[in-house]
Order: sequence, then structure tokens, then C-alpha cells
Amino acid sequence: MANHPAGPGRYRTPLIMFAAVAVIVWVAIWIGNTQFAHDAFFPARPGIAGGTWFEGWQRWDAYWYRTIVREGYVSYPGVQSSVAFWPSYPLLVRAVSWAFPSIFITGSIVTLCCGAVSAVLLRRWVGVFLPRAAAVTTVALFLVYPYGYYQYGAVYADALFVAVTIGAFLLVERDRLFWAGVVGIVATAARPAGVVVAVALVLRVIELRNLARAERSQQQLSLWKRLDPRVLQWRDSPVFLAFCGVGAWSAFLGFRFGDPLLFATVESTWGQGAGPSTWLKFRIFEELRDRPLEAGTIGHVVQGLLLIGALALVPRIVRRFGWAYALFTLGVIGLALVGTKDFQSSGRYLIGAFPCFAVLGELLAARPPLRFVVLVLSLVALAVMAVAYGRGTYLA
Repeated sequence: MANHPAGPGRYRTPLIMFAAVAVIVWVAIWIGNTQFAHDAFFPARPGIAGGTWFEGWQRWDAYWYRTIVREGYVSYPGVQSSVAFWPSYPLLVRAVSWAFPSIFITGSIVTLCCGAVSAVLLRRWVGVFLPRAAAVTTVALFLVYPYGYYQYGAVYADALFVAVTIGAFLLVERDRLFWAGVVGIVATAARPAGVVVAVALVLRVIELRNLARAERSQQQLSLWKRLDPRVLQWRDSPVFLAFCGVGAWSAFLGFRFGDPLLFATVESTWGQGAGPSTWLKFRIFEELRDRPLEAGTIGHVVQGLLLIGALALVPRIVRRFGWAYALFTLGVIGLALVGTKDFQSSGRYLIGAFPCFAVLGELLAARPPLRFVVLVLSLVALAVMAVAYGRGTYLA
């Protein structure tokens, strides 16, 4: 493990990098909003709070979050309802909305702050395992990821989820299990993948305890011995607090609407119901047959390829960071695979699979020319996609 000493560079460098990319993304969003014809769903709205700089971020699910902040949760049988959106992000937006002129502006500021926190925490987490060059490259890859515009101002929950997820794992690495559990509560109430976070946090504690025991006895550990839960003691129990987030959300849905799993039930109204047609991606095969060159089809294929690429990185994640992080990554990928009928939104979900960025960062740090090319191309793709998002294109 690298375990770099703490210093101002551990904060300053990722914040400077984040700010530089954020400027590019915000300008790209503004260009998309002001210089291109809007999608029909989002006609121009002159005079709105925040003007054209914030207008381009007010797309798609942003309207669901605004409704939740204003009115709370509602559910109507057989139609799309706000209970599909988990509570951590709208609760945070509501808590600070008094400070800003509109809910949309509040959401963008919350997202921007969470993105900055994610950059700092990722730099600190990866510094536990990798040398400085690889750690900085990891942060750079994370920040210029083409679907990463959701971390710079989009009124979506992803930036908050990623920040608290990385934070919870970092606290586990530091053996601060009570605070890891507390932060984990926010993660498990932020997105469906939060359940994977809670399980992986417990597995990481088990893995660390078994590794410490093996180091003292100079033993080699099999997978089972690495994840043998019998090593846990009462002092490790606070990490289980992380399950309280999803538990509280399910309890609320059960008491309020009579269905503790309503967040999953309502997905069928988006055409994402559980079943073979979703799991086997019948929709994507129909698109490839009927309209293979349409932008939507190409976008779905690209997101599917990103999932396959992330899967290919899992063996290296096992070797570099351990089984808990590999299983966490598999869980994030698995939810994207079984939860979407056509890979739509998978590119966004992969922002949370942060160990993938770390193993890529290590590989590219050893190959500076390739690193430069990858970072530049990724930044260009990010800017282009931000322009498209700014005009209202549904990308992920």
C-alpha cells in the first residue's frame, strides 16, 4: 500500500483539476443551451432564475427532484411516480434550498460541491494503494469521464452517491467504522446501488481483519479465508449502520404506500420491469435490427461496451485492491446489466464504479504518451456530451 503522507496537495491538486474541468463543462452546457436548437421537451425559458448558465442543467430527472423537494413523495398505481427516486439527494437539496433563489439552482450547486468532494476523496482513497503518479492519473480519468457531466451541475443524485460511497470506503480503510456506517447510511438511501455499498463495506472490514491476522501469522489466504466473517468482533458492528439507509427508505414506503419495495415496482412504468426482456436486452437487439445507425442506438451500444470494459477490469481490481472492491464493482455493473432494457443510463451508473478508474490510472501512469491521448480524447468526448445535454438530448 502506498499510504502517502497527508499534505495540502492531497486537497489542492484534485480541487484545481476539478475546477478546470468544471469550467469546460459549464461552458459546454451553456453552448448547448444557447447556441443549438433545443430538444422538444425543453423549450427555451427566458427570464428563469440563474439565466442561461443554469438553464442547461435543468433536464430530465431534474423535474422529478424538484417535485420531491416541493411536495414530497407521491405514488399512483400504473404510472410513473416520484417514489422511483431515492431520498438522500432531494433531502439535501431541500435542506439548503433556503440559501438559493430556486430549487434547480440549489440542485446544481449541491451536485457541483459533491463532485468536488468526490475528487478530493478519490485522491485520498487511491493514495492508500497507489503511488502519486497513478493516484493523480486516476483522478484525472475520473474527472474527464465522458458521462461525468453529472458531477458538475446536473440535478441528479449521482454526484452525492459517489461522494459518500468513496468517503465510506476511505473511512473503513482508516478503521473509522462508526463514521463509515453513518456516511454509508446516506449512500444506501441515495441510489439502488447503495445496497451494494453496504454489503461491500462489511466485506472490506472482514477482508482487512483477515489480512491483518494472516500478516501476523505469515499465511497466504484463499478467497474464503479472506472473506471469512468469523473474524468480526463487536467493535466492528458500527459498519452495519450503513444498512439503515435502505432500511429506513423501505420502511417509509411500506408505511406510506403499503409496499416496502415500491421503488422497484414502479420501474415497470418506465419500461424497466424485472423480467427476461429487460435482463436479456431484447430492446437493444430490436434497435440494432431496425435502426442501427441512429444516435440513440449508438449511445446504447457504447454504454454496453463500457459495461463490458468495466467487467474486464475486475480481475485487476481483485489483485490491486482486494475482493471487497471487486465485488462492489461487480455489484454496480450487475445492477446496470439487469436494471436496464437497453443499457440506457449505464454510462452514468459506472461513475460509481470508482475502482475501475484506479486500475486504469495505474496502467496509464506507466505509459505517459497513451495517458495524454486518452485524457484528451475523453475530455473532448465529455465536452461534446455536455453540449448535447445542454440542448436537452437524452444521453444517460
